[in-house]
Amino acid sequence: MEENDPFRLAVIDMQMPGMDGASLGRAIQADPRLAPTRMVMLTSLGVRGDAKLYEDIGFAGYLTKPVRHQELRGVLSLALSEPGETLPPARPITTRHTAREALPSLGGRKARILLAEDNITNQQVALGILKKLGLHADAVANGSEAVDALKTLPYDLVLMDVQMPVMDGLEATRRIRDTQAEVLNHTIPIIAMTAHAMQGDRDECLEAGMNDYVPKPISPRALAEALAKWLPADGEKSGPKGDEQVLGETGDAQADAPPIWDKAGMLERLMDDEELTGEIMEAFLEDVPQQIQSLKDYVAGGDAEGTERQSHSIKGASANVGAERLRAVALSMEKAAKAGDLHGVDARVGDLQSEFDILKEFIQEGQPETERRAL
Repeated sequence: MEENDPFRLAVIDMQMPGMDGASLGRAIQADPRLAPTRMVMLTSLGVRGDAKLYEDIGFAGYLTKPVRHQELRGVLSLALSEPGETLPPARPITTRHTAREALPSLGGRKARILLAEDNITNQQVALGILKKLGLHADAVANGSEAVDALKTLPYDLVLMDVQMPVMDGLEATRRIRDTQAEVLNHTIPIIAMTAHAMQGDRDECLEAGMNDYVPKPISPRALAEALAKWLPADGEKSGPKGDEQVLGETGDAQADAPPIWDKAGMLERLMDDEELTGEIMEAFLEDVPQQIQSLKDYVAGGDAEGTERQSHSIKGASANVGAERLRAVALSMEKAAKAGDLHGVDARVGDLQSEFDILKEFIQEGQPETERRAL
């Protein structure tokens, strides 16, 4: 400030000793030397109407905690954008909703999308994101059903899970690309969806004939960018448009103490749709006991491949809804099954059931303050 070079942006916490964030914002706006500084408010006590209150003070952005880095990046980017000259911007305050609305526009496209995903929770999440993007998809449960669907209807794009029973996504893609197959469009864009993001997995998807790749749990931005790239504009014929593009990276690494339920992460994937989040979570809690029983049956029958596939399914669904502790146990079981260690899988079945019971109780009875801070 002394060098007449004020900060361009200030991220301000609301709850501070001495002078709270709102008072600090007013003080900054009252100083002609500091008034051009863009301000973003962070608060853990957000209530309806706060955004308007902070906008009136002069804040350019507003976020409630906990804040995920994608949200913060989006709000900061929009808050720093230059809508005019030196005058204050005449536009509404930027929130996490504003940032998410900056996704590629897809609602005007009359596209027919096929979703191949065997897990019902993952299906619901993907369909929910597509609906938020203004799109609709037909869902099938495995690669064989996807191939059959492509024989009868002129789809524009396929979202293809990689690991599915009956026929996995790689084999389904190979059959679709086979010019001897009876599908209507052998060059239809196929976007892989997989929890694995290693280079070898990416290469395997592309070698099978897939065009692109988005990691699970799927984020709205990654999916929207992939769809914007591969969906044909109205009146165009669908088909490959260029080289593949990996639109994100994910891994199995998590914090040392993962939360029971990362509700903020789930809401982010569903673009803050509380009603849809509740519906999917209710279906997840109803479905998982059946999934755990199927896993037990595979272990009891000595079926390592089925055990690995079932563990993977539970892991993927848990990741999509933010059930991080349940996901971590399922991941360890998947790895053990892949190594042929069914005894190791069996030893953790109790842990899997216990984590599910904890999750169910946590959601149904409410979140203690200590857990809310962890989410």
